[in-house]
Amino acid sequence: MKILNLIILLLFVNYEFIENDSVDNVKIGMEISDFLESKNKEYNIKKETISLEGDDYDIFNVYENSELIYAVEPDEKGEKVWRIWLYGKRFKTELGIGVGNTLADLKNKYTIDDMSTAEGAVFILVKEIEVGFELDGSKIPREWWNEMKLEELKNDLPISLIII
Repeated sequence: MKILNLIILLLFVNYEFIENDSVDNVKIGMEISDFLESKNKEYNIKKETISLEGDDYDIFNVYENSELIYAVEPDEKGEKVWRIWLYGKRFKTELGIGVGNTLADLKNKYTIDDMSTAEGAVFILVKEIEVGFELDGSKIPREWWNEMKLEELKNDLPISLIII
């Protein structure tokens, strides 16, 4: 009985982990209809619009107690999960990194592989997990954008978003 309880606990806790292609039992490539069916009972899900690079796209925002915790972006046909945007502090990588942690925390747990910029944001990519960690752009000095050197970013910059 103890083993069964431990297995159930591990399965439940694992939903909280951010993985290469999933979080909260929502997986990249799964049918949007399956996502909606499985999560509508647990959360308040609203089909809304997100504006990226001047274009508007449908997105399913997932709210828990009126707080936006994540969003599911469908593919071009609107049929499958293409990306997952994590906003809340509930979900963490297996090494404990999530929204609210800092660049220093990320550097201490992972190997920085690359940095990219988009929509006025800075994303840090690491070798160990295939997700993007967005740093809070409002705390990056304007002059940094002239040369955009990773080593010049301050270690106390918080992670504001994670994209799977």
